[in-house]
Amino acid sequence: MDEKTDDLRELFVDVAGTDTVTEDQEVAHGALSDPDEETVEAQLRGVVDQMRERFSFETDLGDDKRVKLVRRFYRGDTDVELADRLSIDERTVVAARLELHLFRDSDNEAPIDWETLRGRLKRQDNDEALAEELGLDRDAVARYRRVLVAREEARGVSHRFRSAFRDVLPDADLADRLTADVTEDGLEEAVADIETDVSF
Repeated sequence: MDEKTDDLRELFVDVAGTDTVTEDQEVAHGALSDPDEETVEAQLRGVVDQMRERFSFETDLGDDKRVKLVRRFYRGDTDVELADRLSIDERTVVAARLELHLFRDSDNEAPIDWETLRGRLKRQDNDEALAEELGLDRDAVARYRRVLVAREEARGVSHRFRSAFRDVLPDADLADRLTADVTEDGLEEAVADIETDVSF
């Protein structure tokens, strides 16, 4: 029996190239570095608190729902789905999302060119009058103005709060890639605001 055991051991060493049958235990990627739920929640609340100090929130929404909105937005929920999850209407979802500087490509979708609309919004502060001039619904014009204000706020702080959300949430990068043109549009807006007078 001992001879057979020795023979099997030698065969194993020849085939495996080692005399041990245990494997090194590997920790799954990110398992030690991923923050726990309480940490994520606290960090998101911290970012929301900073935003409230910097900008005024007009929507009547508690921090629990604001944090949930952020998390579900970065998980890919639509505004309709967010409204359902938060038990609020879609208009409030959009307003709260913009207050948190969370943008969608669809925010800029308008019957006229966004840059043209943006210029008109800056020149005319009366939504009703502008709606009549452009042949648009007054509520639509008010929504475009909220988008403009939120984007300029975000641009004014170099999208700092959006970056903070992305740093906290591990799945935020995917959502950002899906709306990658948002910050690019912000850069275009910044360039559009600069008047150059170059003489040769």
